[in-house]
Formats: sequence, structure tokens, C-alpha cells
Amino acid sequence: MLRVEMIQAGQGDCIWIEYGEESGDLHRILIDGGVSGTYKTVKKRIEALPADQRHFDLLVITHIDGDHIAGILKLFEEKSLSISFDDIWFNAYRHLGRVSRSKSIRQAEKLSNYLEQASLNWNKAFNGKAVCVDKRKKSTVVTLSGGMEITLYSPTKKALSDLKPDWTKAIIKAGISPFLRAFETETAEPDEAVMPALPLPDLKVLAESRSDKDSSLTNGSSIAFVAGYEGKKMLFSGDAHADILLNSIKREHPDCEPLYLDLFKVPHHGSDGNVTKKLLERIRCSRYLVSTNGAQHHHPDRVAMARLICYGGHQPDIYFNYLSAYTEVWRDARLQKQYRFTAHYPQEDAEGISIVFNNEKTENKKI
Repeated sequence: MLRVEMIQAGQGDCIWIEYGEESGDLHRILIDGGVSGTYKTVKKRIEALPADQRHFDLLVITHIDGDHIAGILKLFEEKSLSISFDDIWFNAYRHLGRVSRSKSIRQAEKLSNYLEQASLNWNKAFNGKAVCVDKRKKSTVVTLSGGMEITLYSPTKKALSDLKPDWTKAIIKAGISPFLRAFETETAEPDEAVMPALPLPDLKVLAESRSDKDSSLTNGSSIAFVAGYEGKKMLFSGDAHADILLNSIKREHPDCEPLYLDLFKVPHHGSDGNVTKKLLERIRCSRYLVSTNGAQHHHPDRVAMARLICYGGHQPDIYFNYLSAYTEVWRDARLQKQYRFTAHYPQEDAEGISIVFNNEKTENKKI
């Protein structure tokens, strides 16, 4: 069994993965924790587990943006859940380049302070060093308990190094400073008034639109990887830059060989600067996850969606974890029929949407 659940996480990411035997040896991975309000949902999911099963083989905190990390901060503040992790992947200041002797920055890293506890394994698979791609090697593969294979695609050492000068500014923005609370306002719903009714878009024209590349240094530092289990391959991209992902694909699959996937969580919540034609042309996939409610940055961008539909394979299935002003346009039956794609949404009272691979079904999960 393999289940991927995209928990509603505001404009952010929170992905809960289960694999193995439901009646016996079941394994779990958690990728990011969304905004601070997401923690309530994650806590309910954990509390629903028997106390002796509140264990994760891996926790991945992709990068320090508040819509990925804020819920994780609350998770570590909670003392009653008795959760444990085989490994936690997170790149802190110490991993951005040459180790600084000064502790002034690290002391401002609220999450790092938690991870420094002796009982927690931090980047264990990388011997405590940075979780990053070594361009001199073909691949960095980590095999988890239960047989899940993780192939790292992002970040590069350069992307981590580029973030170092702006680290302090970035952690304050993300709400990691011990003097600031993680953003409480990030759970706000999108403003319906700023998304006026528009005619159905011409997707072929939109798909060819020019976009500026994502220049965010924190997004460039995002951990992204391909997870493989029992013949299924899934790319979890965080907010990774398209060119970093593309370069990893080229390194793993030379001679223009495409990357075949069963699931692709699109980077940066469907931003047109991260979902590029060149990237999609090197991927063969028919299922895409888009994680956002559209708050603040109004994702997913229509240009990015047009590219998914036009270059994302034959009759792609696109899964949204919210029905919002910014995702509802793709619900239109005429648009789906004309461009041969299917949009999936959670039930009205659900707090997540899941794909289960043992029988290829979709669940609109009520938590």
C-alpha cells in the first residue's frame, strides 16, 4: 500500500505519506508542516494513531519559508504527542557553507534549537552535513526502512551558499526567531474579491507565455526528491527552482531520456516561475498535486496550470487540496473536455485529498 495525502496547509505544503502493510508494518513520511494553523490538522492525524505507532521514518522540512515550516515549529512545541523520527532533514545556517564559529545566528534559529536535542536525528543520512546534491556524483540515494528509496534532486551546494548572506533576514521573515511567533496570519483564506470572473482561458496561448524565473534564495534552497516504492515513483519538489530540478533530471537521465513519474507535486504551489515548459518536457507523468488555497500569492498561476495541461502528458489528472477562487476555474467541464484533463478537489468538509496506489483511487479524506 502507498498513500500520499496532501493536507490542507493554507498557501503552503504539508504532505503525509504512508507505505507498507496496513495490517502490519506501516511506515510514514511527513514533508513540511504548512502554516501555523495547519498544526491542528496534523495533531489530529497523529492523535488518531495508537501511541506506539506515532513514529515517522522521515521528516523533511524543505526550507525555511513560513508556509512550510510554521506548522513544524508548533509540532516541536507540543510535548504530549510522544512522536519520534528516524531522521529529520533540514538545512540550517551551519549547512550553508563554511561553518561559522559564532553561535549568534544559530541561537536565533528556533527550529535548530529543537533539532539540537540529543534525542533527535538531524540529517543522519548525510552524516549531519547538508542535505544537498553533489554534482560530481550521479545520484544521492537514501533507502528508508520499509524499502522506500529517496533520490535527492535539490538543493545544490551553490543554492545553499547563495542563501547564507540573507539567512538572518530569511529566518525573521519565516518567524523562526525566538522573539517572533510564526506567522499566524498565514492561515487566512484568499480574498475572493481580487479574483474577478474571467472568460475561459486559451490554454495554448497561456502555456507559451514568457515567465521570469523564480529568484527566491529560500526557494532555491528547497529540498526536493524522487521517492520510489514498489515500482511507483513520485517527485516531491517543495518550492525548488525549475533549473535545479531539470539539471538533476539531466544528470540522472542523460541523452534526453525522460523521467517517468506516477506523481509530481508541482513546485512552489503552481508558480509560473517554477513550472516551466522545459521541465515538463523532460517528465512523463499523468498525476499532479497542487498545494495551495491561493492566499497571499494567488497561486496556482494560470500560466503554470496551462503548461501542466498542455505539456503534462496525455489527459493529466490534477489534484488540488482546496477548492478556491484560484483553483475553481479548472473545474469547468467545458475546459476539461476541450483540453482533455481532469481536475480533482476535496469534499467540502474534508481537510485533505489522498491518492492510494494499491487500487489507484483518490480519497477526499475527512479528518
